[in-house]
Amino acid sequence: METKTRQPKLEVEQLPPREGENIIIERWEYMKDFKSFFPMLKEMLAAIYGSAQRGLKIYSERYDAINYYKHYRATPNSYLLIAKNKRGEPIGFLYARRKKNHTYLYDIYVKPAYRRQGVARKLIQTLEKWAGGPIRADTHDGALEAFKKMGFKVLKEYLEDGIKWYLIEKE
Repeated sequence: METKTRQPKLEVEQLPPREGENIIIERWEYMKDFKSFFPMLKEMLAAIYGSAQRGLKIYSERYDAINYYKHYRATPNSYLLIAKNKRGEPIGFLYARRKKNHTYLYDIYVKPAYRRQGVARKLIQTLEKWAGGPIRADTHDGALEAFKKMGFKVLKEYLEDGIKWYLIEKE
């Protein structure tokens, strides 16, 4: 007797076409495709920490994030949003959790070829719609201006792992 596994319901939102692309934002209930997700995570960590190896080491030792993402299962207050192009290929992601008084944005990444096309903005807008605000995040110099353009304000600055970080918030 063959048993069928129940597929989780996906929440999907269309981004209007821009420069020939239809971008779709999905909220994943579980890690459906670590093989396509992991390279984006490595690229994000390399951009922050100077190398993927250093970033993976810090993320693994300090946060156990690699294992967490690999075995991700959504809870009502967690959001793993995946941006896909019209071919269904992941081009960016966002991970956040709703806390008591705010939503904390842990990670956001958009592949370089898709930057400055509104993908990160759409990920943030989708998070605001589904999780609510205010949204807080820690970011570095490389992404600070992009966050400011989306309405985030700097709450404080600090140094960690030789990197200048900013705690930011959007009401």
